Amino acid sequence: MRLPSQTVNEIREIACAAGREIMLVYRATDRGVTAKADQSPVTEADVRAHEVISKGLKRLTQELVVSEEDDTKHRPPPVDEPFWLVDPLDGTRDFVNHLDTFVVCIARVESGYPSFGLIHWPVSGETWWAQQGEGAYGPKGERLRHDNSRTALICAGSRSMPSEKMQGVYDLFGIKEVQRYGSALKFCRFAEGAIDVYPRKGPTSEWDTAAGQIIVEEAGGQVIEISSGERLRYGKPAFENRGGFIVSHADLDLVGKLKASGLF
Repeated sequence: MRLPSQTVNEIREIACAAGREIMLVYRATDRGVTAKADQSPVTEADVRAHEVISKGLKRLTQELVVSEEDDTKHRPPPVDEPFWLVDPLDGTRDFVNHLDTFVVCIARVESGYPSFGLIHWPVSGETWWAQQGEGAYGPKGERLRHDNSRTALICAGSRSMPSEKMQGVYDLFGIKEVQRYGSALKFCRFAEGAIDVYPRKGPTSEWDTAAGQIIVEEAGGQVIEISSGERLRYGKPAFENRGGFIVSHADLDLVGKLKASGLF
């Protein structure tokens, strides 16, 4: 189902409102940092942003809203029903460490794949979004299309993934430059053409990738699960991406090379 332009604008406003709450906490001396059961950090900003987004989306839709910051993530995934995936503050570790690449992620999933995605960067106020079949758009409303003409690939890396574990991948693809982000901002940078490939080992949560995936895909890229070689799918048990994945231009066949290498 295509979301009407008015609905898209309302979601943008919700994300911006969440971003303002995040920045209020970011500028404060005490960011209210505590630890979850898995020892990952959570802050007052996560909670405030979650409340803004959850209330805002529930005014717009009766569909299930699955957020990292509440109990919906423990529910069984919907079967053949659209639902929303939300990460109110993606990149909490960056936020805690006063690195400014944390973002807000909102996505809608239909038939197992994201059909709409929005990523908002609170520090800059910039927003990227995409809707299936309608393209990806940047902060100035410009249509985004990844340029595949660069021969020396530029890679995105996660700050949480030690570089020595990924060095074999960089060597495999002849990558000399790695740009590091602690959030889904990597997907936006791909759509803009600043990076060409983003390999990710190990588990992630679906709310970490859904919004970024549709932005990448509508900009001419792909997000492929390494183990299956298929497009990354959603609504899995515990809303978890258990294997690794790779983001690249749709014309680049990197998955086979990566699987054959035994690095993933």
